[in-house]
Amino acid sequence: MSNPSHPSPENPGSYNPDNTAQDTGRWFWLALLPFLTGLLWLGVGWNHGLLTGVFASLPGALLTASGLALFLWPGDRQISHYMAFGSVLSLLLSLLMLLSAGLFWGLLFAALAAANFVVSGYAALYQDVPAAGVPTPSNRIGMAAKVAIDEVLLAYFVSSANVPTGTKIAQDVAEVGELTRALEEQGWLASPADMHRAPTAPDKFELLPREASGKNFEHLIFDSGFEPPAGLPGAQRWLDYTSNRRMHAWVFRHNGPPRPWLLGIHGYRMGVPFMDFSLFDIDYLHHKLGLNLILPILPLHGPRRAYKRSGSGYLDGNIIDMLHAQTHALWDVRSALAWVRQAQSAEQVGVMGYSLGGYNTALLSSLEGDLSCAIAGIPLTDMAAAVWRHMPELQRRQLQMQGLDVAQIQRVLTPVSPLALTPRISHEKRYIFAATGDQLVPSDQAVRLYNHWQQPETLWYQGSHLSVRREAGVRRFVADALANAGLREPRHDAACGTSQA
Repeated sequence: MSNPSHPSPENPGSYNPDNTAQDTGRWFWLALLPFLTGLLWLGVGWNHGLLTGVFASLPGALLTASGLALFLWPGDRQISHYMAFGSVLSLLLSLLMLLSAGLFWGLLFAALAAANFVVSGYAALYQDVPAAGVPTPSNRIGMAAKVAIDEVLLAYFVSSANVPTGTKIAQDVAEVGELTRALEEQGWLASPADMHRAPTAPDKFELLPREASGKNFEHLIFDSGFEPPAGLPGAQRWLDYTSNRRMHAWVFRHNGPPRPWLLGIHGYRMGVPFMDFSLFDIDYLHHKLGLNLILPILPLHGPRRAYKRSGSGYLDGNIIDMLHAQTHALWDVRSALAWVRQAQSAEQVGVMGYSLGGYNTALLSSLEGDLSCAIAGIPLTDMAAAVWRHMPELQRRQLQMQGLDVAQIQRVLTPVSPLALTPRISHEKRYIFAATGDQLVPSDQAVRLYNHWQQPETLWYQGSHLSVRREAGVRRFVADALANAGLREPRHDAACGTSQA
């Protein structure tokens, strides 16, 4: 296994010792390809009739606008998001062009869609400033394609996020001020761990057999019992999310003698079987490695959602709801852990989470000292900074004009920050894996956790946020971490120290 300050020779990226970007030059010349492709879409589309012209205008406008904007005004991170989205849209609509304009144009636009998709990935890397200590992202085409997948998801997240506007901004500013005063009075900004009460295992619960995504498992349900601390603004609003008051978890158990357990925590907008089972690779962790698994559902996700989409309201909407969401999440994850230990007599329990789940993994390890291991994958570690980074520039400026900046949001989230709490598990039980080309969670967030955790075993893989499930190096790293923690038999085909994606 490798750490950020000593990347191994197997890493195709090179070490970036300071906080400087690669020498990219003044102009991103590749941006001319989507610009010209967009013009071609518009010209050919409208030359083949009204209907074809209307549909061709969708990718045409996106690619023309994003290509020209990136060439002339680089720096706005959302440009490459919509370039990637326009590339995917152009690939889908190339079939229409094939039917209306002929085989040549259909194949040409499909080929250009693939090329522009890769360009959008390079564009994202071009605009990134690597964090100090992170291996330089590879400049291979495959790496750019991985990054472009992140960009498409970000286009969806950013365009559909519930961001504050108008009077909502004034309400957020007032609530943040009120929350800051309440946290100061309670002493929770100085001693954030004091805010978190330890839940007990549920006395009453349901454990129902289920089948989904081709897997047989059990659905654990019990009353959460969480209530926001008295006196905090937004508490009643949080309690009004009635579907959130029931805790849900997916459970995979083996028959026979007791086995180690792994508590897996999903990422943002997940919490549904087909996503969670793919992320945690049930066939590998449960069947091949023989672990029992419990996958708790975070507040506002899956069957606990309060809006149409899973996760809405957790990282968007009311700013101080992020505090309530994360306080509630930590309570529920600890309740699930208590249930495993009491109802299942578990003696060995490790925890692993991805993205937002990595955030909760780091938090859990700061309050529960008897975990076998804590594996934080592609971890979010500063919610305020991540939300601020992805927020549209206009909304950021409006918040600042009202007197609210990212530092104030970070301050009120101190009680739920893994960087403000001291880990209770020993150093050798801490593990991190992160992506050099991550576009959803900036690489500096993993570096900050790495330093806060006193430089534990860490893997930097050449990939993106969404490529994590396809990275063989990550699987080797996790397998070694579980073996070191005594949750599985050691592997004999690779030694810890050579895992590198």
